[in-house]
Amino acid sequence: MYKKMFFLFCFVFSQSFALTLEQVKSSLKENFIPKDSAELQLRVTVKTVASTSLTDMHIVNKGPNKSYMEIRSSLLNQRSIINGDRMKIIDLATREYKIIAYNGEVLKDYSYGDFNPLDSGKWSAPKYVSQEWYLIEGEAGSLYYNSKYKRVEKIHAIKNNADVLTTFEYDANNKLRKMIVSVEVNGKETTVITEIFKMRNSKDFPDRLFEF
Repeated sequence: MYKKMFFLFCFVFSQSFALTLEQVKSSLKENFIPKDSAELQLRVTVKTVASTSLTDMHIVNKGPNKSYMEIRSSLLNQRSIINGDRMKIIDLATREYKIIAYNGEVLKDYSYGDFNPLDSGKWSAPKYVSQEWYLIEGEAGSLYYNSKYKRVEKIHAIKNNADVLTTFEYDANNKLRKMIVSVEVNGKETTVITEIFKMRNSKDFPDRLFEF
């Protein structure tokens, strides 16, 4: 009798902490902004043993055919505007520009709209760790999810002899404000810090800025 009650208690206790992968994915989408409807202002800082570089970026996607991207750094000051099948590239230092055909390829080097790692790849069911923490393992590494705040806290992976740790920081309203990626290879570390000053729906971004 007591043995049955003990196993029943253990089952109920374990179930009270059970969480499915679909539940996690659903919770992460509560504050999700679709890539083609997002406006982002970012600062990317790359730190190595030898140097530090800063890049400021303003990225706007408005629908599937309109994109606005401004990049300012010590090496590049450029604005790119995509409207349908054309792209206008402006040198912000000289104000010279060129208009070229655009074939619809995504600007993959600057695809900062994907902050949800569970959107791609294979992931296992969440494993309860302690308190509100869950571990989700997958192709991209080991992901730590906070069920209380419904957010990803960090991802750890080892790829091609590189130890990669990504941590996420949020503001008081639970909005993502910083990503820190630390990559260590053969004892040498490179850190990429992405500060998010603005991340909102692009509905109020003026349509006239896509015209050329």
